[in-house]
Amino acid sequence: MSLYSAYPAARARQMVADAVALAAVILIVIAATTVTATIRAFARLGRDLESAGQSFADGLADAGDRLGAVPLIGDGIRAPLDAAAGAGTAVADAGRGQQQLVEAIALGAGWAVALGPLLILALVWLRPRVRFARRSTLLRRMLAAGLSADTLAARAIATQPLTRLVAVHPDPAAAWRSGDAVVVRSLAALELRRAGIPLSALP
Repeated sequence: MSLYSAYPAARARQMVADAVALAAVILIVIAATTVTATIRAFARLGRDLESAGQSFADGLADAGDRLGAVPLIGDGIRAPLDAAAGAGTAVADAGRGQQQLVEAIALGAGWAVALGPLLILALVWLRPRVRFARRSTLLRRMLAAGLSADTLAARAIATQPLTRLVAVHPDPAAAWRSGDAVVVRSLAALELRRAGIPLSALP
């Protein structure tokens, strides 16, 4: 696959664009990771709640087990302790829920920060680069299979901007129809340059 143009100026622009795009991807990933980590820090409150609630519940449950073994009064003492332990468990559950919520928000924010810029980058940089690579590779194969300068000249007349066409000849279509070899080759060169292929590739 042909990733870069054979023309120095175009190749330099492509390399600069690739370097800028790579740097942009790195910055986007760093920004998304930073946002995610910043939001995740708020989960500390949930961890503290979970730890405190679980410790409270475990302590009361242990005390209930011990006091519950006291003859005659054990069951009466244990009931309120078990109820209080249940409240501690509820606090621990709330802490876990808070952590899950923070994690979901952190991941959502991280993806939101990353996806928008990455989508723009894909449209502005990646799509044109892929199109260039496909066009260049396909045209090289067609040239190897015997594609002529005349066909490329016809395509140039159909697709190239008028300003480029009249720079080759005041009436490029008429010159092409008359078989002007210099004009035909110059028109074909426009298509080759767009695909990043040197004129020497023509048979």
